[in-house]
Amino acid sequence: MERIGKNHEVIKMIKDINKSNHYKNYIASDDLEVLRIVINNRLVIPYLIYSYEKAYQDDTQILLQQLIQKAKNCYEISNHTYDMIKQKENHAGIIAIIELPQFNFHDLGDFIIILDHLEIPGNIGTIYRTLDACGASGVILVDSITKRNNIKLTASARGTNLILPTIDAKYEDTLNFLLENDYTIYLGEPKLGISYHDYDYKGKIAIVVGNERFGIHEDWYNHSHQKVFIPMKGSNNSLNVGVAASILAYEAAIKRKTFL
Repeated sequence: MERIGKNHEVIKMIKDINKSNHYKNYIASDDLEVLRIVINNRLVIPYLIYSYEKAYQDDTQILLQQLIQKAKNCYEISNHTYDMIKQKENHAGIIAIIELPQFNFHDLGDFIIILDHLEIPGNIGTIYRTLDACGASGVILVDSITKRNNIKLTASARGTNLILPTIDAKYEDTLNFLLENDYTIYLGEPKLGISYHDYDYKGKIAIVVGNERFGIHEDWYNHSHQKVFIPMKGSNNSLNVGVAASILAYEAAIKRKTFL
């Protein structure tokens, strides 16, 4: 196993991934839950870096050996060098550069969630975790400010953004795909429409939730759609988008009998 120092190109690459979107098809993670998802799915690890000075617990040592077998390139570094690239304070001393799987519209299935121009990584990550849990088949990030390789998104999604079929797309391309393929479009609407309990969510569906501040793209309303809202008490007029998307997705999953 090759030992490298702080000036190695792979270390520079990880620093760049942590700070920018220059490497759009890669993410880096030292989150053990994310790394376990990598092992349990057909994900590619171009580079694996770990500390040779770290005292690993038995289960982490087993995971490390699995990652070493899966990775295309492996490097050992000191704790000092690791501190320069770490993402988590309570890290295990292992960081992987992971290749984002690539999908197209037709990989997304019949139960799609559309995140329209969302910008807060924590919200998007929360939605991914819910969609993974309730069996949604795909995600479209429409004109998204935050990209799928964002490290904060990956951390909050616990790596589910790596395995749920996802594409980045423009609004016009997304709308054309849905209309041409006969999806029923449900617009998350806090004031108008029908209660989320009253739809059956059968067939090919796409649930749209919008930007944290501005809501969904106004042109959605110019095309065939259903308005769906979540009844609320109190003084607020809308829920956090992560909460709202989770409620709608779970209701759809229950009606579609996804859990059977």
